[in-house]
Amino acid sequence: MGKKYKILIISDTEILGQYPMDKLKKMFFDVDFIISAGDLGNDYLDYLFTTLNKDIIYVNGNHVYKKGHDISFCKNIDGKVLKYKGLKIFGLGGSKKYSYQENQYSEFEMTQRIVLNLGYLFFGNLDIMVTHTPPRRVNDREDFTHQGFEVFHKILKYFKPKLWIHGHIHLVSHMDTQETTIGNTRIINAYGYKIIEYMKN
Repeated sequence: MGKKYKILIISDTEILGQYPMDKLKKMFFDVDFIISAGDLGNDYLDYLFTTLNKDIIYVNGNHVYKKGHDISFCKNIDGKVLKYKGLKIFGLGGSKKYSYQENQYSEFEMTQRIVLNLGYLFFGNLDIMVTHTPPRRVNDREDFTHQGFEVFHKILKYFKPKLWIHGHIHLVSHMDTQETTIGNTRIINAYGYKIIEYMKN
């Protein structure tokens, strides 16, 4: 018998900041935890954490807003593998290097970040992959700034995560959906917010 997780995923636009606390509590009272795919303010993450009393697992986007606001109580998995509630989760934040600012990486640099975690990735199944930028030619765009990483296809091929959460690609509305399936991996753009379910077999 598998275990089902209900997850609130968020990225790139702080739409939930417009909701009062009591409404947020009613909307998300039964989520198990929150995943942020980046480009959100630290104060926004703090607001959701405080209001919902749910763990937040996050990676940084190519922008980090309100960096001085402490969110050490959230779980930063940028460049790390996390074991959490029976799940194995790997996070890689940032985008392609387009202006040489922080949280921007070349293909080589992103490859190095993956290599540093190979020892953790080879043992046990990878449940959830969290990135800011999607894999190349999967939910991405053709302008360089919004292109995904080619090396992410190696993760798809060799580690086969069941669920891949990303941000970076803005949609017309936070209610729009953008989802692709490659092999057994469900790849979802978290733009705005979405409620998803994950079954751990």
